[in-house]
Amino acid sequence: MKKILSVAGALALLMSALPMNAGAAEDNAKVRVIVENSTLAVTDGGSWDGILFDSMVEIDQSDNALTAFAKAVEENGFTQAGADMGFVSEINGLGGTQGGAWMATLDDWFTDEGLSAYSVANGKLSDGDEVHFMYTMNWGADLGYDWMSIDTTLSDIQFSAGTLTPAFDPNVTEYTLELSDKDVLRVVPTASSKSFPVKMYKNDYTADEIGTDCKRNQEIEVADGDTIFIGVANSAWMSYVPDGVTETVYQIGINSKAKEISSELSKEEEVSEPAEKKMTVAELREKYPEQQAVYGNEWGMINLAKFGLLTDEVKAQYTASVKEYLDSIGTSKISGTRSTAVSGVALAVSGMEKNIYDFYGYNLLEPLSDMDYVTNQGVNGAIYALMAFDTNAYYYVPKAKDGVNQTTREKLIDEILKAQGQDGGWTFDVGNKSDADMTGMALQALAPYKDKENVKPAVEKALAFLSESQKDNGGYVSYGAEDSESCSQVIAGLTMLDIDILSDERFIKNGNTIFDALMRYYQDDGTFAHAENGDGNAISTAQAFYAVSVMYQHKNGMPDIPVFEEPETSTADDSQPSKEVSDEPSKTVSAEPSQTVSGTDANNISNNTSNNTVPTGDTRNIVLVFGLVMISASVTLVLSKKKIK
Repeated sequence: MKKILSVAGALALLMSALPMNAGAAEDNAKVRVIVENSTLAVTDGGSWDGILFDSMVEIDQSDNALTAFAKAVEENGFTQAGADMGFVSEINGLGGTQGGAWMATLDDWFTDEGLSAYSVANGKLSDGDEVHFMYTMNWGADLGYDWMSIDTTLSDIQFSAGTLTPAFDPNVTEYTLELSDKDVLRVVPTASSKSFPVKMYKNDYTADEIGTDCKRNQEIEVADGDTIFIGVANSAWMSYVPDGVTETVYQIGINSKAKEISSELSKEEEVSEPAEKKMTVAELREKYPEQQAVYGNEWGMINLAKFGLLTDEVKAQYTASVKEYLDSIGTSKISGTRSTAVSGVALAVSGMEKNIYDFYGYNLLEPLSDMDYVTNQGVNGAIYALMAFDTNAYYYVPKAKDGVNQTTREKLIDEILKAQGQDGGWTFDVGNKSDADMTGMALQALAPYKDKENVKPAVEKALAFLSESQKDNGGYVSYGAEDSESCSQVIAGLTMLDIDILSDERFIKNGNTIFDALMRYYQDDGTFAHAENGDGNAISTAQAFYAVSVMYQHKNGMPDIPVFEEPETSTADDSQPSKEVSDEPSKTVSAEPSQTVSGTDANNISNNTSNNTVPTGDTRNIVLVFGLVMISASVTLVLSKKKIK
């Protein structure tokens, strides 16, 4: 599930971004690079600790944030591994420790794109930027990273001079800075959650104009009457804006009251404000406290549906909460930026045998008819949408509005195939080294089309990649380190292709199956850990439950979800399943991929620090239904037999 949830190490490091000046680098343009280990002391097994180096490195037109880092390492006489492959697994001998991983910020932000995506050429890297690599032993929680947070306040602002009035409070946004005999000022803001970017501007808050911001450690020339604006989480700076996130802007007047933000910005905010406040997931959970079978728990619902464990009470509670949420926003387009949120709800509601074309008057699949919207999240969006259309039955693709890029199954398949790497696998950060986790997800979406002429060769290449990259212990490495989520997603993908992972020799190494590898992460309390010998967490357990439920469903032929009759005029001409696909409905219900970031989102990682994972996709709101105890009990029931009957 981003990559559910797998928001931490390398993925977070793969995700660093800030829009800056486009064009060639200025003469003598430099980036500050810091490498630090403050979490694993030498006395506890670290090969070194403290700050390895803090230096400036010159950048030119050919550089990006990752090559700037590599340059700095070399110039300081140290070593690193992985930068050429898109992630860093080791710096000067430190890396690969149990539960440890390298993460990086760009200007103090654990960003939402890969470091290599921030280059001088595209304007996202420029003079004065700061790249900070840090070692984490808790998937970013020990570094101030909380990908699940929607808090867009500042925790602190440091000024090189002056007295702030009133004293800083994260919830107060207007201040006066009293200065005397100073014409330059350094301002260093710190976000409460480093999953959101922070930028500063003088006098005009031009958030959507590239290159007009002031750098974190820049000397800003100021005079009486000037205003410093500090924004947190402006949508213009991020490629992914989670639902429920609202920008916060602080205003600091120099020896006078701060200027107001431009009326243009205020007008935009006013227009975008919904007529009625939409319900939050927290409010829904408060209203339905008993089992938390509410909107936001889609993947828990999907898993329970696969095992046939959904009761009428749970179905009623979940569908009521989804209806209430949709009524509060007035549309089935649950998220303006994340099509995977729409796909997730469609999958969950499908598992409850509800008509997703007319769910209390909402067509849950309608937003997915817009191909541009679907692919806004890259290959993830295409994977999840195809799964939604193919879950347990072939749903028709609704006809898009005039002028909209009509989604079709062929387009979705082509989008997924286009993202396949030369090595045969897939990765969240297209263009970098493939990983098993994302490859397993792609295969889940392509499974119903495995015999199509253009799909079959891609599947064969992917199987070769998974066979060759499998470790001797039966497991897989994703973003530099072994993890349970990769095992779970590969098990699901292979099983949906009708491959028996317990007997197929291609996926047995030294007598170890992928299932054996997954069981290494199993805990005595019935949960699963992200890393071997780590603590159990909700995300890893959810994905293990998902893998086992796919195996269980595949072996036992769970009931199909009903197909509802298609309205005569509502379908796009080419949106029906290919004739090459069997007329028999698929026997699987697909869930959103995980986004593991081991040693890397993610994943998105969990989607958070407490879960030992980081965000590559969509799991900010995931909460396991009935709690881990019930889920782990079901998992244990199947896993304890070491074989699915």
